Amino acid sequence: MLAGIGGLNALSVAERQGAALQDRFAARRDVAADMARFRERAPQIADAEALLKDRRTLTVVLEAFQLESEIDKRAMLRKVLTEDPAAEGSLVNRLTDPRWKQLAQAFAGGTTAPLADGALVERIVSGALTNRYEKAMGDANPGLREALYFKRMAGNASTIAQLMSDRALATVARGALGLPEQFGLLSFEQQRDLLTRRIDVADLKDPKAVSRMAQRYVAQLSATQTGAPMASLLDGSGSANGIATLAMGLRRTV
Repeated sequence: MLAGIGGLNALSVAERQGAALQDRFAARRDVAADMARFRERAPQIADAEALLKDRRTLTVVLEAFQLESEIDKRAMLRKVLTEDPAAEGSLVNRLTDPRWKQLAQAFAGGTTAPLADGALVERIVSGALTNRYEKAMGDANPGLREALYFKRMAGNASTIAQLMSDRALATVARGALGLPEQFGLLSFEQQRDLLTRRIDVADLKDPKAVSRMAQRYVAQLSATQTGAPMASLLDGSGSANGIATLAMGLRRTV
């Protein structure tokens, strides 16, 4: 969607016309057919095991939580769908990725008819449609999917650690700051300390500040794709020495 107009222009159009674009996407014949089938099939799912065996229905469920790439992790999914997310020893309470907990909380350890609740079915349809729409936008304009996700979800992070626990949010934040992928070579604590210095968490609740970060991310990504280097933590040789230098700088400023 919106191919050929450039990432920043596409983001601007999406910000102004997002609802209309999403409605148009949801009305596509293939998309509408998938959602109609899901609504019809959902009440027939007897338990979590039946859901795991119905790949098409499971795909829509996982799309609603941006977990569709994890569809083949059946043992993990079985635990997440059937364990009580409030239980201290449950798997989701040992995972840092918030998407898994959101999935577990939606199903709340239900063992029978997990999709009998019509409200839950509609929440899943809405989430899956949003995910597919953002993915389609990103297919035409690299980085746009992550930018739209960031605009939608950044406000859920109340700390830098929470921001870092969501890979997509962290990717946009890092890109907006001009930090390279090698930033990930730093320890968690070093990454957190640097991001704390560069990001005011209160800005994540401010739609205008979030929009500016999303725009900077798309701009930086476009710059790297056209050959202009993103501001780098690496030294001129491209070795890990720049990371080591940054780490020493962090130690000096703590």
